[in-house]
Amino acid sequence: MFVRPVLLRVLGSLLLAFGLAANTQAQTDAAPPMAALKRGVNVLGYDPIWTDPAKARFQLRHMQAIRDGGFDHVRMNLHAFQHMDADYKLSPQWLKQLDELVDAALKAGLQVILDEHNFNDCAKGIADCRARLLAFWRQVAPRFRVAPDAVVFEILNEPNGEANAVWNDILAENLAVIRDSNPSRRVIVGPKSWNSLEQLDNLRLPESDRRLIVTFHYYTPMEFTHQGASWTPQFKDLSGVTWGTAADRERLQKDFDRVKAWADQHSRPILMGEFGALESAGMAQRAAWTAAVARAAEARGFGWSYWQFDSDFVLWDMAADGWVKPIHGALVPEKAGAASAARATDPALDYLINTPRVSTWSVYGDGQSSQQVPCAATGKVCLRVALASARPNVWDIGAVAPVQGGIAKGDKLQVIAWARLDTEDAKAQAVVPMLLQLGAPPYTAVVSGSVTLTGKLEAITIGGMASESFAAGTVNLALQLGQVSQPVVLSAPFVLKNYKPAP
Repeated sequence: MFVRPVLLRVLGSLLLAFGLAANTQAQTDAAPPMAALKRGVNVLGYDPIWTDPAKARFQLRHMQAIRDGGFDHVRMNLHAFQHMDADYKLSPQWLKQLDELVDAALKAGLQVILDEHNFNDCAKGIADCRARLLAFWRQVAPRFRVAPDAVVFEILNEPNGEANAVWNDILAENLAVIRDSNPSRRVIVGPKSWNSLEQLDNLRLPESDRRLIVTFHYYTPMEFTHQGASWTPQFKDLSGVTWGTAADRERLQKDFDRVKAWADQHSRPILMGEFGALESAGMAQRAAWTAAVARAAEARGFGWSYWQFDSDFVLWDMAADGWVKPIHGALVPEKAGAASAARATDPALDYLINTPRVSTWSVYGDGQSSQQVPCAATGKVCLRVALASARPNVWDIGAVAPVQGGIAKGDKLQVIAWARLDTEDAKAQAVVPMLLQLGAPPYTAVVSGSVTLTGKLEAITIGGMASESFAAGTVNLALQLGQVSQPVVLSAPFVLKNYKPAP
């Protein structure tokens, strides 16, 4: 069993390792989204969440993971046409799901690009595409007319095929629809032929509309980035193609210089809306290409959105419930460096199976409210849960935080947080249940115990061994507060698996 003195010694180093990072995150959570789109990731284009939420790979908690991973926006790929009826009316359930996802992103401190992604339909049937695209923006634009500036519209992804000949007309008619309800909303537009940088000179934009962001996509050379791609006949049988010669790197710089020259000439901000290399390119080569492209974009002031979070060109490993570290490090090197430095200082961090941030707590139940407040714990920020009165059951009000890692039968688990009652009464105390449990019925307990809260900020801990296995992402940490009558202040939680501290 993990004894309290050893646990507290471990937590001293954990606090040092996470103190600065947690403080930075707290400031970010409280701040409004940045005006510029800098580093982002494409999400949700091929997830079952839109048709059967019970089978969704992407969970709302992933928005916070993306923010914590160093990204400031998500590009939400919306295949909306198939969710329209015969009159082109969008499904109420689809719109409800969209609202929930946008809300989760905004709460995580992310900006959100609503990218209409039915480019294949538009390439093959332009008349029907034009009708559906106009219907989409006539419904979606007014729905978000009072949304914060952090919500950005993108008229259509990668126009190609039949859309090429009329692309400037399509842009104009849909932009007019958007401007009726959103006169100052940022709108992303790109050139035809798959948002090719080669077609920037053929893009026609209203000079007076300065709330436009111009996008291009970059997968050059495609024989490298798409080798083995089953959907590309010309590349599906390719393998072993490498990248990284002086000529390869010179081509990248020349391509981006060309985009930069166009942007300067037209005074337009640039977003590289997609880039990535398929897994078949090999991890080392993928990471090298990804880093080179991201740094080339940043050097010229371009924002970027990596393709994509999961599915293929993967950035997040759903099975392991964590970043594909070489690709994440290529995109956000300072995050990778900070994590490596922290782990070099404190090996306990390698045993964490949750994200130790105050922002991961969510509070449920009637008669409560919560907000982040200054405190003396990790990162100088805590969550204060105000309770109107004690409830009949301990579980009627609670704070829960997700545990991303999987748990196997026999794993030894330790949970640590700091907490106190927010009261002037020096004698006040409350005994509350604290447990790791399945996040859905039957809410099976993995490890459980009781902790005592007083008016002093102190460590609260439980520990034990898992009696059965639980898949990654299915377990929550819960603190049951239903019978507490004073406000409770909580630090970021730490959940460790199979950690053996040095003697």
